[in-house]
Amino acid sequence: MDLKIKHIILADDDYDDKDLLEEAIKKNCPDVLFTHADNSTTLFDLLKSSPAPDIIILDINMPYLNGNECLQIIKGNNALKGIKVIMYSTSSNKTDIEESFLHGADHYVIKPDNIEALHKLAKDICNGTIKSGERY
Repeated sequence: MDLKIKHIILADDDYDDKDLLEEAIKKNCPDVLFTHADNSTTLFDLLKSSPAPDIIILDINMPYLNGNECLQIIKGNNALKGIKVIMYSTSSNKTDIEESFLHGADHYVIKPDNIEALHKLAKDICNGTIKSGERY
């Protein structure tokens, strides 16, 4: 399979969520480079120092700047605004979802609660078939 997605950055301070998503991504698209940032400071350091990712998966609840604050900076920066951003949260709160789209999120995904759903999400991310609002 010729994947368009070559590099994904996950910004999430929950290491269990990070490990599970990383395993699912690597299983479903093994050629994709997966990079992790555990807070907003690390995320922006990565964005300055490494090649731009194809996708940023961004948790809403993080230390320093939250996901929506990071999203505003990313989408307000000419060099970064073309990167697809998937908001990735346990929150199904309508306000959180609306705020994410207001600030330019490409997708909003509620973190899956089982391994099968997580693998489906990983496969959809890698194939470019992810759908906002779909329950994974």
